[in-house]
Amino acid sequence: MTQDAWTYADLDARALDLVAEAERTLDTDIVMVYKPTRWGSVDPDMVAAEHLQPVDLEASQLECLRGLEDLVGGVAVAYKRED
Repeated sequence: MTQDAWTYADLDARALDLVAEAERTLDTDIVMVYKPTRWGSVDPDMVAAEHLQPVDLEASQLECLRGLEDLVGGVAVAYKRED
């Protein structure tokens, strides 16, 4: 089975707390966690409609995000809301 699409990761309370901490630490509006799947449910147009843009992160911030990915078992992306 190929997994060439993305869905939102199913996070427990501990993982949600870690994501909220990452949002504060990285000074972003939102961090979303995705996981690969055969049938995707993440619609890029929906993300764009929410006026979210991925944040350019410095090396230390990327390291924080990678650490979060290891802890929650997904791919994390930090976004800022466009005004």
